[in-house]
Amino acid sequence: MSVENARPTRAPAAFWFGAAALYALAVSIVLLAPPAGLLTQEGAWVVALLAIPVLLTAVPLFVRTQRILVWGCIALLAAFTLYTIASVGLVYLPALVMLAVATFRQAR
Repeated sequence: MSVENARPTRAPAAFWFGAAALYALAVSIVLLAPPAGLLTQEGAWVVALLAIPVLLTAVPLFVRTQRILVWGCIALLAAFTLYTIASVGLVYLPALVMLAVATFRQAR
């Protein structure tokens, strides 16, 4: 057995793009669910607000080769996270980090 085969493999960029999209979707669903109750407390407009990070993480999943679109989604998600950090933005920070990791992995 060679040394190269014994090393653990790193997750490819596709894994990180998918993980970011699934994480953002899961967080949005949890925030809308009855225990958190944002839908019942704030109304239907919250669905549109929580759809923004889901869309911003799903777009890079399908257009990975277009770096300018991926970086644009990262910038918009960072702006969303900073703007809404007092309410729901902080929980989307891991999705932002996953997108950045995926982009750097893809650049290699």
